[in-house]
Amino acid sequence: KFTLKENGKLEIKNKYFYTNLNNFTFEWELLKNGENIASDILNIDVEPSSSKLISLPLDKIEEKGEYFLNVFAYTKNAGALIPKHHELARAQFNVGKQTYFTQTELNHQKKIKYTQKGDVLSFEAANIEGVFNLKEGKLTSYHLKNKKEIIESFPTPYFWRAPTDNDFGNQMQEKLAVWKNAHQAQITGVTVGKQTDNGLPIEVKMQLKDVEVSYAVEYLLLNSGAIKVTASMDMKDKELPELPRFGMRLELAGLYDGLSYYGRGPWENYSDRNTSSFLGVFKAKVADQFTWEYIRPQENGYKTDVRWLKLLNNAGEGIEFTGAQPLGFSALNVSTESLDPGKTKNQRHTTDVHPQDKVFLHLDYKQRGLGGDNSWGALPHKPYRLLDTKYTYSYTISLINEKDDEK
Repeated sequence: KFTLKENGKLEIKNKYFYTNLNNFTFEWELLKNGENIASDILNIDVEPSSSKLISLPLDKIEEKGEYFLNVFAYTKNAGALIPKHHELARAQFNVGKQTYFTQTELNHQKKIKYTQKGDVLSFEAANIEGVFNLKEGKLTSYHLKNKKEIIESFPTPYFWRAPTDNDFGNQMQEKLAVWKNAHQAQITGVTVGKQTDNGLPIEVKMQLKDVEVSYAVEYLLLNSGAIKVTASMDMKDKELPELPRFGMRLELAGLYDGLSYYGRGPWENYSDRNTSSFLGVFKAKVADQFTWEYIRPQENGYKTDVRWLKLLNNAGEGIEFTGAQPLGFSALNVSTESLDPGKTKNQRHTTDVHPQDKVFLHLDYKQRGLGGDNSWGALPHKPYRLLDTKYTYSYTISLINEKDDEK
């Protein structure tokens, strides 16, 4: 067992009755903003049922940056059933004074340029240009100058998930069904605010279908050309079931399949099943995010506690999303609709789901936990359910060209 003491020393407790810890290999690594900046091997000699304090050289920790210490224990030699260097234990500790979200950067860019003709507002900054349709209350274009569109379907509110086996057990597909089509909202007002030193705000108000709840999105067109999106919803005085998720979704062209992110990974994880997934920077292909091991198609491939994520094409061009608070996301080549069988378990297999040449991106504040105390009625534990009456979150969209940034 690993415990980080207040004095910064690492306590390693040997819970074996007959085995000294010198039979194992211990390794540690220090991450700054998700990237490994130091690591080493520890040689530990601890008798059974004893513990030892270890001093680690963590002198690389500075005032700025988010730092995590990872510690691992591995088998030193192969056994009858376990191979050499098999992981037996792991732990992650936050060892810095800052979180990623307390780090701020000043924006010194000139004010964003925009023009409005009727219901069409066009804007540009640096090497970015876009269009906002004020009648429809949404972005209709946003791309690097002289480049193709990356986003095929721009952010819209979304609250549903494809039911899991546990969800069917507690009848989520029936009890929470009012949220399934709530994203089909009616725009009730669009306001272009006064341009400030931060940028140009556009507020969109809408009424969600079926639930009759007011929902608002503020798009702040930043001077850098990035867009800060803030979504809010207030359900006070409404008798509504809990939310499956509070977030938004987008569709991107399929060629933007190079995924990297700073969050929990690399395997899928959910709010009530994520402690084995350490915070770090991970890279993969979107096609590899789908969890094929489930026999029946259902919600899968999610990541939690995400600081930022990028989706790039082979030329290094793409898009980045940065949270003002931790985000949850999934980026798959299949849609929620294609995974959802409806109100009864359709006896399909995951091989019946056919990936498309698209990236279906869910970008959430939170999603309901998976539960699993049993699969025939138990709900997720209360801390992992969305039971509040008010929700709000923010994230920033940025267009990037990493190859240009390297020059």
